[in-house]
Amino acid sequence: MAQALCILHANCQGDALRPLLENSPAFARYFHIRQYHNYARPQMAEADLEQCALFLHQYLAPRWGTLSTEQMLTRLPSGCSHVEIPNLFFKGYWPFWTSAQQGINFTDSLLESLLAKGLPPADVLRLYLHAAPSLLGNVAAIAEASLRQEEAKEAGKAIGCAHILRERWQTEQLFITVNHPCKELVCHVADSLLRHLGLGPLPDGLRRAYTHPQEDFWLPIHPALGPMLGLPFATVQRRYRIFEANLTHSEYISCYLACRQHGVNDLLTLLRHLPQGQGVPRLCA
Repeated sequence: MAQALCILHANCQGDALRPLLENSPAFARYFHIRQYHNYARPQMAEADLEQCALFLHQYLAPRWGTLSTEQMLTRLPSGCSHVEIPNLFFKGYWPFWTSAQQGINFTDSLLESLLAKGLPPADVLRLYLHAAPSLLGNVAAIAEASLRQEEAKEAGKAIGCAHILRERWQTEQLFITVNHPCKELVCHVADSLLRHLGLGPLPDGLRRAYTHPQEDFWLPIHPALGPMLGLPFATVQRRYRIFEANLTHSEYISCYLACRQHGVNDLLTLLRHLPQGQGVPRLCA
C-alpha cells in the first residue's frame, strides 16, 4: 500500500516529534512526512498541498498571513485530515528569560537589568548568583502565569500536555529550554496523536529507545529556584549538558557575561566551542 503524504508544519518541536511518528509502524504504514519549519516562513509547494492526506500543524495567528492556520486550512484538499499539535512553552524554570530584549541568545532580563546599572561583570555575577528573594521577584507567579497560558492554549483541543505540566513540573524537569519540551512530553504528544488517529499507542520499545534530538543543550536553572519553587533538580552542584561541555549554572552565566562584556551576541557559538570535560574556568571572575 502506497503511503499518503503527511505535512508537518511546526517549529523546532516538530524535529523532536517526527522520528517518533516515522518509527511508529502503525503511522509509517499509512504516511510519509514532509516537514516545513513554520518559523522560517516557507511557502508550501502547491503539489504538496494537493496531495496532502494529513496536515499536522501548530496554530499560527492571522498575522502570519498565508501561513496562518486560518488560511492554510482553506488550501487543503477536501479529503485531508488536519490535527493541531501543541506549541509548548514554559517559563517556570527560567522566569528571567525574555524575548523583549534582543542582542544575545536566551536573554536574561535580570542579568540585563544589573548590567544596565553599569556594574562590572564580576559584581553582576556575584549579585545574580547570590540574589536575595527580593531581587528575584515573584518567581512563583511567573510559573503560574505560564502554566495558565498553556492551559488556555490547549482548552478544547484534542491533544495537550498542560495537565502533565501542572501535575509534575516541580518533581521532574519537563522542559530542556523554554520552548523545547523534554522526552516525556514529546512522547506524550506522539502517543496522543497516534491514538487520535486510531493508530496508537506509541510502542513501548520506541519510547524507550527514543533519543531526543535537542538534549545536547540544557538551559541551566538558577539554583535559588530550587528552594523557592520546590525543584529538587535545581542545585548549585548540578552540571548541565551544553554541547560538548558540562557546566554548572554559574559557569554558564560566566559565559553569558563574557559575551556581553565583549559585545558578542552569539552565545551559542561560544558554548559550542567550549572544551569537553567537567566545566570551564570562570570567564568573568
